[in-house]
Amino acid sequence: MKRKIAAFSAALIMLLSGCAKAQTAWITDYDAAKETATKQKKGIMLVFTGSDWNDPSKTLITSVFTDQFFAKGAKDFVMCNIDIVQDEKLMSADQAEKNYKVASDFGVQALPYLVLLTSEGDMYGSAAIGEDVNTLEAFYAYLDTYKDAKAQLVDLKKKIASSKGIERAKNIDIFIESMDASRRPSYSAMIREVPDLDPDNAEGLREKYLLQVAYLDAVDLYQQQKLVEAGDCFLTLADSGSLNASRTQEAYYMGAYMNAMSGSTDNDKVIAWLEKAIAADPENPGSEQIKATIEQIKSQAVTVPADGAAAQ
Repeated sequence: MKRKIAAFSAALIMLLSGCAKAQTAWITDYDAAKETATKQKKGIMLVFTGSDWNDPSKTLITSVFTDQFFAKGAKDFVMCNIDIVQDEKLMSADQAEKNYKVASDFGVQALPYLVLLTSEGDMYGSAAIGEDVNTLEAFYAYLDTYKDAKAQLVDLKKKIASSKGIERAKNIDIFIESMDASRRPSYSAMIREVPDLDPDNAEGLREKYLLQVAYLDAVDLYQQQKLVEAGDCFLTLADSGSLNASRTQEAYYMGAYMNAMSGSTDNDKVIAWLEKAIAADPENPGSEQIKATIEQIKSQAVTVPADGAAAQ
């Protein structure tokens, strides 16, 4: 009996020593928070603050982010604070730059700001934190308002995982539409599935997602400073005849826009693509704006004589 008790005690000690300690302070690096969330299978509570300059952030720090705050939140979340400081002495330049990038990736435009992610990293809540959320009770009551959104998102992910063919395409579409536009590139693989799941465009999803794929490819090329190639993503699709009138117009316009941005494409070519955009859907309200763009390009054109002097 003593041997059994000793063995049981040893196993219990090993089990307890392997359990993660409850979080009692912020994780201040987003990558570290993601790694911890994966290990603990928890969602992430991401709070953006400006601790040295933003008064509402200072209120949260002193009135809300207490020991009780962590004791309550750590049950369900890995809690991460991304601080956007102005005093360069408060953190390293590398960490400050990293924090700015995380804020940009989540579209943060005001502080303090809250982002809620599921254990799989799907965002179901994102908003500036109002000044009325200034107590522990008010903060967690505010958090509760996102419970339904979380449940719906988790349910959608399950439906995607369990469905095939056109039903999977529909579920992916609902899921992607529920996402903030800034987060959609994170679901590139999922987006790229859809055209093949609706091969005959029976649900109108093939053409919709062909254009989405063009945007994904163009963004990648844009970030590499390859603007002409980015424009070609749209122009090739527009010329393919795979899109309806309004999306064809959008594709020609975006192709022309990227080429114009490059500074290396002749205005005549840009205008020709814009004219194709108008012809694709002349009754579209956007056609009038495209016409105005063409006139603006023409009015800014400069004739250069053979001797190289600009014509007056």
